[in-house]
Amino acid sequence: VKCGKGSFMQYADKYIAAKSNILSPSTIRAYRSIIKNLSDDFCETQLSGITPERIQIEINSYAATHSPKSTRNAHGFISAVLGLYNPHLHISTTLPQKVKYEAVTPSENDIQKILETVAGTDYEIAYRLGVYGMRRGEICAITAADLDGNMLKINKSKVLDENNSWVIKPMPKTTDSQREIYIDDYVAELIRKNGDAFPDHPNRLNHHLHRLQKRLKLPAFRFHDLRAYYATLAHSMGIPDKYIMANGGWSSNRIMDRVYKRTFAEKQADANRMMAKKLGGSVGHDVGQN
Repeated sequence: VKCGKGSFMQYADKYIAAKSNILSPSTIRAYRSIIKNLSDDFCETQLSGITPERIQIEINSYAATHSPKSTRNAHGFISAVLGLYNPHLHISTTLPQKVKYEAVTPSENDIQKILETVAGTDYEIAYRLGVYGMRRGEICAITAADLDGNMLKINKSKVLDENNSWVIKPMPKTTDSQREIYIDDYVAELIRKNGDAFPDHPNRLNHHLHRLQKRLKLPAFRFHDLRAYYATLAHSMGIPDKYIMANGGWSSNRIMDRVYKRTFAEKQADANRMMAKKLGGSVGHDVGQN
């Protein structure tokens, strides 16, 4: 199959238009941002003239001013466009190494301090739903109509569209994210009373949390890391993984495994310190006395 006439930019626009009713507003926004940050030279190159070497040069240049994750996302978009309109091109790009993010799971004491501080404020419902494992966008899309008794239906999310406007996407992050969770009477009543959970946009929650952490002298963690707290707490209570995954909207236990491993490592370190103290305080003093 031969490529028709047209630049990469033209085919990128064509790709987005062809999937406009399938892609989420946030995905389209991300694609538009990638196009904006690609070099003019690459965007103006005829699709038929794009070679694996040309892609490598562009990605190498992109990586100089963008994170490894952003660079990989840009390459993924380029590959998707070429895969649809020039499927016979063999792409073998060397990509930057992934940077491992070490998330911080807030402790029970951290959560208690936060909930006590936000009690009675416009942020209270958001934090309480956060420790139920809900994502920021899901929380900001919740209204009283999503409640049936104590069952809360999660089937939409607030996201940024290509025009940089916050919109309600009629589905959460993934298919597995569509779910119903049981919440306590107190939170359910708060939602009914207010009519919604948090009508503002998701970024406000991150900004508020950062201010709280400074004020309360808490370790730095993201609002999203409240999900890790939920998973850790549920696991410690003996709740089966399949239920934790369903309640949190996870499609696999890969993320939960990372949470458990961090928690296990912390417990292991505590145990090792106890053993070192015991050995140093008794057995160690007897060495060489015989």
